[in-house]
Amino acid sequence: MDREELKLKCLELLTTRAMEHPVGHQGKLAARYLLRCSGGDRAELMFEKGPKTPANIWVAHKRVVDLIAGPGLHFQSSPASALFSTKGSNGKPIYGRHSALKSMRELENADLICFRITSPDDLERILDHILA
Repeated sequence: MDREELKLKCLELLTTRAMEHPVGHQGKLAARYLLRCSGGDRAELMFEKGPKTPANIWVAHKRVVDLIAGPGLHFQSSPASALFSTKGSNGKPIYGRHSALKSMRELENADLICFRITSPDDLERILDHILA
């Protein structure tokens, strides 16, 4: 399955299992979602759908800490402590993450995990874990 087909399958799955975030999607680059968890809690998710990036989904670390301890998923940690640690050409600190995260209360300044989705099964596994 090529990248475009994988992203379309992931977007179909997210649309079926989650609801669009109140701030909406970010054009062609990102899709923002809320996933209703047991007990009424809602988890924020941001999926990178742009043509130049892999199929990545960003999730709060606290929601997947047990999942990342297991094998099989490709992910990168993005700690909150690294935010604004890089300076732009004007000398001012820059956010350092995908701009679509800045309007999401749970994700904007939290410790995050960015999963690289290689198949729809990866995404299913992540969603099932968050819902459990």
